[in-house]
Amino acid sequence: MRRTDRWWRALFVAGTLAWSIPAAAQRSVSVIGPTDNPLRDGIPAFTIVATGFVPADLPLRFTLQVATNTSFATGLLSDTTVTGAGTSQTIAPRRLLPERSTVYWRGVVTTAAGLQVNSAISGPFNTAPWLTLMSPNNPNGSVVYTKRPLFTWRSARIDASAGRWQYEIRVVESNGNPVLVGRLDDTVYAPVRDLEGNTSYRWSVSAWIPSTGDSTRVSSAASLVVVDPSVPPATTLFQNFPNPFPNDRVNGTCIWFDLRTASAVELQVLDLRGNLVRSLIPGPAFPSSATFAAGRYGRASEGSNTGCDPRLSWDGTDDSGRAAPTGVYLIRLRADGVETFRKALFKGR
Repeated sequence: MRRTDRWWRALFVAGTLAWSIPAAAQRSVSVIGPTDNPLRDGIPAFTIVATGFVPADLPLRFTLQVATNTSFATGLLSDTTVTGAGTSQTIAPRRLLPERSTVYWRGVVTTAAGLQVNSAISGPFNTAPWLTLMSPNNPNGSVVYTKRPLFTWRSARIDASAGRWQYEIRVVESNGNPVLVGRLDDTVYAPVRDLEGNTSYRWSVSAWIPSTGDSTRVSSAASLVVVDPSVPPATTLFQNFPNPFPNDRVNGTCIWFDLRTASAVELQVLDLRGNLVRSLIPGPAFPSSATFAAGRYGRASEGSNTGCDPRLSWDGTDDSGRAAPTGVYLIRLRADGVETFRKALFKGR
């Protein structure tokens, strides 16, 4: 065969092979994953789809990679591989994604011959907290008017392959003694017995996933008080809260008091020399001739965001509306033949 004939024959064979072998550019990988940002799922499911692969590429290996950066060389959170005969696989990470973090993900498909095709990188996505206490959990203190309040919380969703969250709720008195402990797999807890009225409580929830070993614990932001609607047994001025004040959430401090019997009331703020700074009762919201019925005062209405009756809170100003100097002040209650003082620390404005 002449040299020219051999050259044309080789060119024909090469062209035929070029048409019969799919180019690498024809193969592509995509990932179908959660689209909400921040993510509601702590263990989301991802579907990796391989397109343009041929039977000779099978079996395919599908790899899900989740990382804290786009290099996927460091900060790798999940590197899960599944081998299958099809062209798609659904994969969930084996552990919870870290809470309150930034993550990226991609899919990687590897052919039987070792050719690796990567999907585009998805992200950044922010991850949600694993556990959030809902109610009663006001950051300024919670007031409820039932001795068996419902405790509610929410947790990050997890793929069914990981099982279910398990929870333990603990309600404790201010001294740390537990009064209620319950284990359940729901996010609502109804107490099995009454809480004491006019007593301060805190509560917490521990959550864990048995199949992964992941766990977390969250405590209430502030105290919970059950208001007893019955007549108080004594006339009492409670310690104001927050104290010191103001803080990054509120500008004023709440003042609570109880009356054992109907009585005229004076509620005032004094400096350490005994000089009047601010009169709340009598004051703009309460006429000087007012007589208060027996009961409990200063509490917020149920569901309030403030923790107290705004008429009985002090914002650090005097009767003329000017800011008082930074320092310690006295809150004085005169009622029912009793005079009581509490110290309040004003941090200034």
